[in-house]
This record gives sequence, structure tokens and C-alpha cells, in this order.
Amino acid sequence: MPQNMKWNNVITLALVVAYLSGWSQNEEGNGTQRFAMGIKIGPMTSQMSGDGLGGFDKFGAVLGATVKANINERNHFSLGIEYNSKGSRAPIDTLNHNTFAFRLHYIQIPLQWQLDWNNRLRIHTGIYAAYLANQTVMTNGFSRQMSEASYGPPFDPWDIGASFGLAFKFTEQSSFLIEYGQSILPIRPNPSQANQFSYYERGNYNSTLALSLIRYF
Repeated sequence: MPQNMKWNNVITLALVVAYLSGWSQNEEGNGTQRFAMGIKIGPMTSQMSGDGLGGFDKFGAVLGATVKANINERNHFSLGIEYNSKGSRAPIDTLNHNTFAFRLHYIQIPLQWQLDWNNRLRIHTGIYAAYLANQTVMTNGFSRQMSEASYGPPFDPWDIGASFGLAFKFTEQSSFLIEYGQSILPIRPNPSQANQFSYYERGNYNSTLALSLIRYF
């Protein structure tokens, strides 16, 4: 797919979110807000399976906007657009103090079902499609493009995965979300797959853990 077409898809989804955020209406005149616009911000940490580094040592951030559709008092659907930084990082070499990290910057579109378990707890679960806006390798404080580094094949343009989270509600409009995300499809192929039937040997997979504040308006 041409590069401009990929960006057109991302921009189109962003416009859909922006359009829905302005379409807040009352349901049958009873004062119930059907749509609510929100923001999401917080730190996150990530790792990649199959890269030999291990551990949630790559730190980043998540920042985005979301639109929540209230189906009834307990069930909601949300569509968002957000920036997040994924990848992996090797622990600092205590002998030579060398550092190494894959830095993957995504524009992510999450689609989630939200269930109010009780007055204080909300369950988030869904799927996401993330477009890889930039991929670099960081070695000893210096950043290089993947095309300039010999660290295996480049990463695929899209990360398709699923997410699950628990949100602790301060009010109906604000909450603190602990969210885990996992790639379903490999984000790049394994150049030396030994077992063709092994799911985990097909390539690398992103795993993320994010702590976010969500505020609806």
C-alpha cells in the first residue's frame, strides 16, 4: 500500500473521531448523554517477544482522544485515536554501560467495549490497529533509522492486537486505567524460524502496560 494511502486512512479515522466528538445529543429528551468526548494520557512500558531482550524495560507514553457511546447505564463502546511508543530496551550493561533499544512510534486506533462492573470499577476490552509512524534503533544515546542499522528486518507498517484493562472510576467522567495490550499478528517476521508451526516463532510481538488518566467531557 502506498505511503500516502496509509496516512489517508489514519487521517480519515481521526476525522471520524473528531466528528463523533461534536455529535453529543440527548436520548429521547431524558437528559442522558449518548456520546462523550474524552482525553487519555499517561506513561507506559513495553517489551517485544522474540527479540532476546526480555522485560518491560522500554518506557514511553500514551496520549490521545476518545469518543464513548453510552449504550445503557452499564455498557459503552469507545473509538479513539492515540499516540503511543512501543518497542523494547536492553538493560544497561553494567560493565561497559552500553545501551540499546528498539523505538517504535505508533498512531493507534482502539475500539473497545466498556462494562461498568460496579460504581467504582469499569472493564475495558477490545481490539486495536496501530500504524507505525516511525521506527528507530537507539544505541548508546544515538538514534538511527532501521534502514541504517543491521538489526534484522524492518517492522511491518501495522500492529494488530487486543487489549484488556481495569479502570478505577473517581467520577462518571474521570477514571484511572490500567491497560495491557498484546499484538495478535507478528509485527515483523522471524528471519530464522525453526518451527513453522510455532506461533511465537513467527516473529516479534508487542506487549504493553499503560497507566492512564481518562477524562470525559
